[in-house]
Amino acid sequence: MILTAIVYGIINTAFAQVISNKNFSLGSYGRIGAGFAPQINGGIGRSMNLNGMGSIGGRMEEADYLELLTAFHYNANEKKADSTLINVQVRMAFYSSSGQMIGNVTSKSAYGGITAALPELYAEARHILGTPWNIWIGAKKFRGDDIHIADHYFFDDHSTQGIGASYKNSSFGILFPGAVDSSSSVPPYFYLNIVDGTPRIGLRGRTVVVFEQNFPFKDKQQSIKLLTEFHKLGDATVADTSTKYNYPSDIGWVIGAKHVINIKTEKPGSFNQFAVRYGSGIANGDDGGNSLTWLTYGAPNMNSKKFTGAYCFSLVEHLMLNLSNKFSINAYGIYTKNKGGSDSTNKSPDYFGRELFNNKTDLALGARAFFYITDHFVLMSELHHAIRKDGDQDPAAMTKFSIVPTYVPSGKRDPWARPQFRFIYSIAHYNQFASDHMYSPFLQEVGKKTWGQYFAVRVEWWIY
Repeated sequence: MILTAIVYGIINTAFAQVISNKNFSLGSYGRIGAGFAPQINGGIGRSMNLNGMGSIGGRMEEADYLELLTAFHYNANEKKADSTLINVQVRMAFYSSSGQMIGNVTSKSAYGGITAALPELYAEARHILGTPWNIWIGAKKFRGDDIHIADHYFFDDHSTQGIGASYKNSSFGILFPGAVDSSSSVPPYFYLNIVDGTPRIGLRGRTVVVFEQNFPFKDKQQSIKLLTEFHKLGDATVADTSTKYNYPSDIGWVIGAKHVINIKTEKPGSFNQFAVRYGSGIANGDDGGNSLTWLTYGAPNMNSKKFTGAYCFSLVEHLMLNLSNKFSINAYGIYTKNKGGSDSTNKSPDYFGRELFNNKTDLALGARAFFYITDHFVLMSELHHAIRKDGDQDPAAMTKFSIVPTYVPSGKRDPWARPQFRFIYSIAHYNQFASDHMYSPFLQEVGKKTWGQYFAVRVEWWIY
């Protein structure tokens, strides 16, 4: 027995995986802290933004969040200058959808708790055989510019599972977004999926084909990016299923253009971005603070059970001015108009008979100012105004002002310097409709108020 154990140990040691890879990198994005709202019982802070707008309207009250990114890299042939570069990257996200995430909580906590996700897991080959060709396979954050102060990737966010390629200024992707959610409350773009003969709540799988072309000019100080998408949704049934759930296939398409100009100022880094986009049919998604076109908005036409006639139109203006070592300003404007497949301008039933808004308009304006008092101390302030009109009801409106004294350990006078240690005070005012209908996570806690306050100490960092 002793001899057998020794031999077994030798064999296992001989075949053990010994890690010698040195081409490894680690990145992270996160924000943590403590928020306090004196009007809420218990004092825990809540977002003061309007319902259905996510972080549009300011993100200073956002809850704790952590991303860890790991990647390894290797050169397919280090002896050749034209060899292919390989990257394999994993992004792990941790957050809570119902309260506290860190401290005395676990994944099984009744209030709060840790939710884990894998928004990225992909392999990428770059500069294949020394050419401008790149390809990737898996799930990738396939997206471009964002408005950071509103956490909004406004034009070309295609982040999901699929395959993509790029060549110089052209990029192409075939994507297969899908999800499963067995909860009783799901977004309206969820359908019954009975491919295996059992009805379940889930996002019907679709195929999305994306093509983007960028045209730089003026010595690459300006560019115009064109976007096209085509969406195809297959039937939700197999041959032997009941006609009760036999929803037909459907299609959608998207076109858009974005203009970017680099602006010469005393400090580099100034720019202006303007984007316009139109989505039709099942590609009319642009709600909840994100711009993913496959998150179909509204109710279907219950006669055809399709989203024919549905659309989304969006306009975005985004400006950054680094005027001097004393002052910078970042401003944005977002306008979005959505309509579902029903003819109604108010509410219509979905496939489950639930009444959904079939028409909505969002408008938001905001700005963050940076006053660089010293190398390590910046006084930030924000002003946002947001309007949300769902269906035929009156619009809800919120105006919010934040003052944010901030310590910057790196000493960089730069809007993107991180980490930042922030001391936050925000005050918000709601119009009467928003107050009466408690049109905000904050108002749902405090009741029918027209004013709200928020205090916090928070840290935000990123390192890539």
